[in-house]
Amino acid sequence: MTETTAEDLREDYLARLDEAMRGLPHGVAADIRGGIAEELHGLDASSTAARIAQLGDPVAIAREAQDETPAGPTFVVAAPVPAPDAPRRPTTSTRGFAITAALTLSFGGIVVPVVGWFVGAVLVVLSSLWKTGEKVVAIVVPFSVFLLSVILITTMQGFSLSVESDSSSGTGTPPQVANPLLPAWYDFIWFGVIALGLVLIPASGLWLLWRLRGRAAR
Repeated sequence: MTETTAEDLREDYLARLDEAMRGLPHGVAADIRGGIAEELHGLDASSTAARIAQLGDPVAIAREAQDETPAGPTFVVAAPVPAPDAPRRPTTSTRGFAITAALTLSFGGIVVPVVGWFVGAVLVVLSSLWKTGEKVVAIVVPFSVFLLSVILITTMQGFSLSVESDSSSGTGTPPQVANPLLPAWYDFIWFGVIALGLVLIPASGLWLLWRLRGRAAR
């Protein structure tokens, strides 16, 4: 019959202890194994068997160690914060607003004389899809041409009336009798200015629409 040596007893017990402590943290299991191996080291077979009997079942040792091991830190995972909604673009930065502004500038003065054009000019100024220079060209140029034309015609009409007044007072050439059914020369200029406004103002709004092509909302 083969005699069991102290080393065999020690290695068998340590192997069963390792198997029982597989669920323990590595540091705890290593400390327990090292302490028991140190206690069993250098003992003869009978002393080793007696000490193993005192230590008890490796499963019980592992269970006791598990109960004494503090629980690991509890990690609280915060709930995901929903991404904030993208800010809505102001109405004045949309293409629809810009198109409405350009059409109002073009034809608002025809639908509602004078007031309609001013409303269109305000809408064009509020829109952010055109550059400042484009707004100035579309608004100021037609208005300036119309204003200068009115000043010029008024001046010429006043000069003509002054000449006629001098003629009728005997200080100049006797005036010709005008046919009331025929318009005066300045009436043709007035008609030309009105026609110019009917062409230039709508053209400015259509020009803004042309400049709008390919531009995205800002």
